[in-house]
Formats: sequence, structure tokens, C-alpha cells
Amino acid sequence: MIVALGLLLLAPGLRTALLAFLIYLVALVFLFFFPHCLTHYIVGQLTGIRFDYYRLGRSGIAKLKLPVVSSLGSRLQVLTLKVNRGSLHSANRLAVAAMFSAGAAASMMLPFLAAASSFGHLPSTLSFILILVATSNALFDLYHSPRAGDLSRASSFYGPS
Repeated sequence: MIVALGLLLLAPGLRTALLAFLIYLVALVFLFFFPHCLTHYIVGQLTGIRFDYYRLGRSGIAKLKLPVVSSLGSRLQVLTLKVNRGSLHSANRLAVAAMFSAGAAASMMLPFLAAASSFGHLPSTLSFILILVATSNALFDLYHSPRAGDLSRASSFYGPS
């Protein structure tokens, strides 16, 4: 995340629009990918949910049964957190919902930071492409998460009320 923020600071000073666009795009991808598990962890710690470990694992995208996307998702290794089941089941419903939703929310919202940062520093067409990439990511996550992602996990792991 620090690298992504550094890239956002670096990009406006670059002379060529194409290089700056690529830097903004890399920052956008970093802001999609890396804050996800961190926000789960932070919200989990704040709500009493603990984690066993952090590792590379399979993406839940494979469960969507979309031809190309599911095939890619079954092979793609992503950063994952292993939730401690005992603390998860002893947490209240709001804590569970907040912890699982935090990762999805971060992955959907933070890429817009890179896109918005590009305005005034890139030609409007390139900034618009970044907005389209961030929007496409958010729309895909809104589709994916309730079916096979964090929001589906939130509904399947309710603790006592």
C-alpha cells in the first residue's frame, strides 16, 4: 500500500503521459489487491475476531462458474487470511458482517483513489480509462462477492446474536 501511495506521488511528475498512466494503473491494481486482507485484519482485531495465518491461497472466483474467469481464478494464487473459527463463531453478527465486508469494500473503493488522483495530471481520456477500470472492478466485485466472495462468507458464518 505504501508503494501504491508512493506511485501516486511519483506519477504527476513524469513527463510522458503514457508512463504516468501506467504508474497510475499499477497503483490502482495495488490499491485493489493489497488493502483487502489488511482491512479484514484491522476490522477483525477491532471486533474481537482473530486470524490463524496469512498466506497465498486460491481465489473464490473459481466458484462463480464463469468460463474464463473461473478457470483463471482456480489457478490464481491470492493473499488470504485464515479466520480463527472459534473467534468467528463467538463474535456477534455485526462484527462478522463488518469484518468480511471490510475487504470487499476496500477492494471496491480504494482503486478510485488512483483514478481520481490522475485528474489534472493525465489527458482526460486516460483518466477516464482509469475510472472505467476502477468501475469495472467494483461492478465485478459487487457481482462476485455475494456469490463466492466475502459477502457470501459473511452470510454463512453468523455467530450468536
